[in-house]
Amino acid sequence: MFKKIAPLVLAGLMPLAAAAQQDVEVTFRFKENPNSISGCIQMDSSFTREHTFRIANGQAEVKSAGGIDVKMKSIRPNVYEGRFDLGRMNIIYTADLGATPPTLVAQSQDGGCKWNAVKA
Repeated sequence: MFKKIAPLVLAGLMPLAAAAQQDVEVTFRFKENPNSISGCIQMDSSFTREHTFRIANGQAEVKSAGGIDVKMKSIRPNVYEGRFDLGRMNIIYTADLGATPPTLVAQSQDGGCKWNAVKA
């Protein structure tokens, strides 16, 4: 029985696997977060620029006009994470394409600095 069902199950999963490999591009704009510590607010101009999340050829990344270029890895379905070193501060980017609407968050490793983006 398993031998008859297994090919059907695999055939049913193939469209899902193909969809997961499709190219995606989403543009986000970060907003200032008044709860960030004062040192972070001084960096708002770098983060409040437009950021583009892209999956192309199976590779995910976030780029901004301000020179931020972050390679990202899937940490669970539709959620990607990457790190960007900004001097002594390590910024963690998390993109959740499964959220409605899709979200992009940048925050320092200690959580004191945080910026939330909205889909542009």
